[in-house]
Amino acid sequence: MSSSKRSPSQIALELLDCIDAKGEASRWDLIKILGNTWQFHHWVEDFLLKEKFVEERQESRNRFYKKTEAGEMFHRLLRNGKMIRALSRVSGKRLTRY
Repeated sequence: MSSSKRSPSQIALELLDCIDAKGEASRWDLIKILGNTWQFHHWVEDFLLKEKFVEERQESRNRFYKKTEAGEMFHRLLRNGKMIRALSRVSGKRLTRY
Protein backbone atom coordinates (compact mmCIF):
# COMPACT_ATOMS: atom_id res chain seq x y z
CA MET A 1 0.00 0.00 0.00
CA SER A 2 1.28 3.42 -0.91
CA SER A 3 1.72 5.97 1.89
CA SER A 4 0.78 8.91 -0.33
CA LYS A 5 -2.83 9.85 -1.01
CA ARG A 6 -4.16 8.00 -4.05
CA SER A 7 -6.96 9.06 -6.36
CA PRO A 8 -9.95 6.74 -6.81
CA SER A 9 -8.78 5.90 -10.33
CA GLN A 10 -5.32 4.94 -8.99
CA ILE A 11 -6.88 2.68 -6.34
CA ALA A 12 -9.16 0.99 -8.88
CA LEU A 13 -6.21 0.51 -11.23
CA GLU A 14 -4.09 -1.07 -8.46
CA LEU A 15 -6.93 -3.47 -7.58
CA LEU A 16 -7.48 -4.53 -11.19
CA ASP A 17 -3.72 -4.82 -11.80
CA CYS A 18 -3.50 -7.17 -8.80
CA ILE A 19 -6.30 -9.33 -10.18
CA ASP A 20 -4.74 -9.24 -13.64
CA ALA A 21 -1.32 -10.40 -12.39
CA LYS A 22 -2.49 -13.96 -11.59
CA GLY A 23 -5.89 -14.02 -13.31
CA GLU A 24 -7.58 -13.75 -9.92
CA ALA A 25 -6.81 -12.32 -6.49
CA SER A 26 -7.66 -13.45 -3.00
CA ARG A 27 -9.56 -11.30 -0.56
CA TRP A 28 -6.33 -10.87 1.40
CA ASP A 29 -4.41 -9.69 -1.71
CA LEU A 30 -6.96 -6.91 -2.18
CA ILE A 31 -7.10 -5.98 1.53
CA LYS A 32 -3.31 -5.50 1.45
CA ILE A 33 -3.74 -2.91 -1.32
CA LEU A 34 -6.64 -1.16 0.40
CA GLY A 35 -5.33 -1.24 3.96
CA ASN A 36 -8.31 -2.55 5.92
CA THR A 37 -11.54 -4.55 5.70
CA TRP A 38 -13.77 -1.46 5.70
CA GLN A 39 -12.05 -0.21 2.53
CA PHE A 40 -12.35 -3.71 1.06
CA HIS A 41 -16.09 -3.66 1.69
CA HIS A 42 -16.38 -0.15 0.22
CA TRP A 43 -14.31 -0.82 -2.90
CA VAL A 44 -14.85 -4.48 -3.71
CA GLU A 45 -18.29 -5.33 -2.36
CA ASP A 46 -20.01 -1.95 -2.79
CA PHE A 47 -18.38 -0.95 -6.08
CA LEU A 48 -16.55 -3.60 -8.12
CA LEU A 49 -18.99 -6.44 -7.41
CA LYS A 50 -22.15 -4.30 -7.64
CA GLU A 51 -21.06 -2.78 -10.95
CA LYS A 52 -20.12 -6.29 -12.17
CA PHE A 53 -16.48 -5.38 -12.87
CA VAL A 54 -15.39 -8.46 -10.88
CA GLU A 55 -16.98 -11.72 -9.84
CA GLU A 56 -16.43 -13.69 -6.66
CA ARG A 57 -15.55 -17.36 -6.36
CA GLN A 58 -15.56 -19.16 -3.03
CA GLU A 59 -13.33 -22.15 -2.38
CA SER A 60 -13.86 -23.58 1.12
CA ARG A 61 -13.27 -20.58 3.41
CA ASN A 62 -11.36 -18.49 0.85
CA ARG A 63 -12.79 -15.96 -1.59
CA PHE A 64 -11.20 -15.11 -4.92
CA TYR A 65 -12.00 -12.32 -7.37
CA LYS A 66 -11.54 -12.19 -11.12
CA LYS A 67 -12.39 -9.59 -13.74
CA THR A 68 -15.49 -9.83 -15.90
CA GLU A 69 -15.71 -8.60 -19.48
CA ALA A 70 -16.91 -5.23 -18.15
CA GLY A 71 -13.97 -5.26 -15.74
CA GLU A 72 -11.57 -5.80 -18.64
CA MET A 73 -12.99 -2.76 -20.43
CA PHE A 74 -12.89 -0.66 -17.24
CA HIS A 75 -9.27 -1.73 -16.67
CA ARG A 76 -8.30 -0.67 -20.21
CA LEU A 77 -9.91 2.74 -19.64
CA LEU A 78 -8.09 3.22 -16.33
CA ARG A 79 -4.76 2.37 -17.95
CA ASN A 80 -5.39 5.12 -20.49
CA GLY A 81 -5.37 8.14 -18.17
CA LYS A 82 -6.31 10.54 -20.98
CA MET A 83 -9.66 8.79 -21.42
CA ILE A 84 -10.50 9.03 -17.71
CA ARG A 85 -9.60 12.75 -17.63
CA ALA A 86 -11.76 13.37 -20.70
CA LEU A 87 -14.70 11.50 -19.17
CA SER A 88 -14.41 13.45 -15.92
CA ARG A 89 -14.37 16.74 -17.84
CA VAL A 90 -17.65 15.99 -19.63
CA SER A 91 -19.44 14.29 -16.72
CA GLY A 92 -20.89 17.45 -15.14
CA LYS A 93 -23.28 20.09 -16.39
CA ARG A 94 -20.48 21.99 -18.12
CA LEU A 95 -17.16 21.13 -19.70
CA THR A 96 -14.47 21.66 -17.05
CA ARG A 97 -11.09 23.22 -17.72
CA TYR A 98 -7.69 21.82 -16.83
